[in-house]
Amino acid sequence: MKTCKWSCGVAAVAVMMLLGCSSDPPPPSTTKIPAQFLNKYWAPQEAPVARIIRRQYRLREGDSLEVIYHVRHQMNEIYRIKVQDIIIIRFPYQRTLDQVEQVHSDGRLHLDLVGPVKAYGRTIDELNAELTKRYSAFLKNPMLTVSFKESNVKIRELKEAITTSPRGQSRLVPVTPDGTMSLPFIVNVRAAGRTASEIHEVLNQAHQDIGLDEIEVTVNVQSVAPLRVFVFGEVKSPGAVLNEPELSTSVSEMSLLQAIAQSGGYLPGRAELSMVTLMRRRHLPKPEIAIINVFQLLENRERACGKPVVADSSKHRYDIWLEDGDVIYVPTSEIAKRADYIELVWTRGIRAVTNHSFTYTATDVVDWLGPNP
Repeated sequence: MKTCKWSCGVAAVAVMMLLGCSSDPPPPSTTKIPAQFLNKYWAPQEAPVARIIRRQYRLREGDSLEVIYHVRHQMNEIYRIKVQDIIIIRFPYQRTLDQVEQVHSDGRLHLDLVGPVKAYGRTIDELNAELTKRYSAFLKNPMLTVSFKESNVKIRELKEAITTSPRGQSRLVPVTPDGTMSLPFIVNVRAAGRTASEIHEVLNQAHQDIGLDEIEVTVNVQSVAPLRVFVFGEVKSPGAVLNEPELSTSVSEMSLLQAIAQSGGYLPGRAELSMVTLMRRRHLPKPEIAIINVFQLLENRERACGKPVVADSSKHRYDIWLEDGDVIYVPTSEIAKRADYIELVWTRGIRAVTNHSFTYTATDVVDWLGPNP
């Protein structure tokens, strides 16, 4: 009896739910999906474009640089005599011994009575003390003064060179085919493979090494040589791929996937994307070789055991930047090689010969041994 009453109660509740608590009707086809519904699906599919840091551009052969000169007019603590400086030596009481002499390339002054005297690297006070000591062998209590008539002659020559140039205080300097660049007083500085900031530091240090501490340069990339790579193998349009910038100030860069795409893309069913070869010369006697799994670079889904497949773009960030002269080879898959073998040997070989050969029946007599001797 209790079981019957419980069953009847459950049935009554079910009937009441069916009659009074019907489900909501489906939305019409014109209903727009709210943005809140879509947003939860956008997050895992977004490509991390904003978080990708573009690499610094490294100079190549054929690039053109603008080198801007700045002359810093500042008081140095101690100025030391340089080659080609002009020194004035005066004797207030022996005017016949006055001399105006230039520091020779050996760093010495060639004076009357005392002969050659080292001046390079010394201060005026140090040179004055040395000359007083030297002339004391010929004069009793010599009185003399040492001063400059001209100093920093290289600075003056450099000023004249950059003033007479068409661009004023700047010069356009190309990166030569051997990867170097040359400037006044500075020859064959390695530029290829370096960034503009690195060249800035190298040139400023080079000016300091030759005694031009007052010179500071700023380096700007004026024009960029086109980037050329070579793609062959299982692509639609093998050959040279040229990435030439539209503007002289733009940077021509190319990644591995971009080079394959500009070659028409890989051939589906024939390309072995898991073993793409990248050969880089870099002016080395032997090239550097890398095997790249492009299939993984193109994989845009993440599979986890027991979980649904979700979009994953994290592997795309490992796309490799190419250098000028790189060679890319997209190999043939094993199944495509076997298909080519069947096509070459059977379709074009044995089958083609068989179709054009003579036919005979089993009843035909064929004398394989020939007549008896």
